[in-house]
Amino acid sequence: HTVHTPWLIDASGRAGLIKRRLGLARESDHEATAVWFRVGHRIDINKWSADLAWINRCTPPERWRSTNHLVGPGYWVWLIPLASGSHSVGIVADARMHPTESLNSFEKSMAWLLCHQPRLAQELEGQQTCVQDSAWVRRYSYGCERVFSSERWAMTGEAGVFLDPFYSPGSDFIAIGNTYITDLIARERKGGAIQARAAIYERLYQSFYDSMLSIYRDQYPIFGSPGVLPVKVLWDYTYYWGVLCQIFFQHKLTDIAALGELREILTSAQQLNYAMQPLLRQWSALSGGENPSAMLDQAELGWFAELNRGLTDPLDSEGFRCRLHATTAQLRDLAGEIVQVACAQQSALDAGKVLGLLGERSAERKECLLFASPTLH
Repeated sequence: HTVHTPWLIDASGRAGLIKRRLGLARESDHEATAVWFRVGHRIDINKWSADLAWINRCTPPERWRSTNHLVGPGYWVWLIPLASGSHSVGIVADARMHPTESLNSFEKSMAWLLCHQPRLAQELEGQQTCVQDSAWVRRYSYGCERVFSSERWAMTGEAGVFLDPFYSPGSDFIAIGNTYITDLIARERKGGAIQARAAIYERLYQSFYDSMLSIYRDQYPIFGSPGVLPVKVLWDYTYYWGVLCQIFFQHKLTDIAALGELREILTSAQQLNYAMQPLLRQWSALSGGENPSAMLDQAELGWFAELNRGLTDPLDSEGFRCRLHATTAQLRDLAGEIVQVACAQQSALDAGKVLGLLGERSAERKECLLFASPTLH
């Protein structure tokens, strides 16, 4: 069929019809593999332990209702309950540490689980007849040279870029991409010129992608570090909620003037995140693997819970500017505290780049955000 249309929007997912037709595919240097399957019954991890203290930490004690993650060096495993009564099981791994060939079938996945997550393997033993479907993807992360065009085409979701399933950023990039696409269409349909805006939106979208990719690239070894992984998760969320989410929740994605005014502070936050990720990785590599039983409740950190709650605060332009300055300052304070503790634990740690970005702030912190709390002490 031949169809004539003012705009063509590619939402074809991994088929990436426009991207393939125009040769715009761009490989990601985040080399990872995912395999997943559904089983036709609930996986109740509370039954894996007789420790009542551990079981009763959840009220009511029904952990199966949540997404649960099992983690280790170079990988994480998801357990997701589905409305159908089935349970989704997924293995996501750095392909350099866990080769794709060791995971690319249900039988191989079971053998892998027996080695790395034997309790889950025991739960699934003999369940082949309960497996409803399975799939696997090699090198699931990828970029795209261009996703928005003033020639009236665009890509959204996985038709353009995909980062990683951890933290579920795919939904964020659907929301961001659709915001830009609908704005471009609305302006063009009203007779406005969109060439400059399409180029600006492209730069912003690719910048968001690059910022988030740094959270995953070469970071999977940290999943095996019980001391550093909780710190990384808290750092990642502080950057995400404090900077990236503020732009979306306050409807500033298409406010070019506001983003231009705040360009310097946004760039400084991005550069700090770029520097913190290798620091966390190095700290993890130097740390031991002791893993005592502990409950780390993020909600016990008042500032952290407030950072999340405040996303829905209605802010005017001045309020948005002040908020972004405040959350970026908080991010810098957190970075200074992490550097201080990490270097105290590991004298061989090279924190020079982070300290250079922090400047004087690293020397005089007025508030302990993380390590003085019972959560991570």
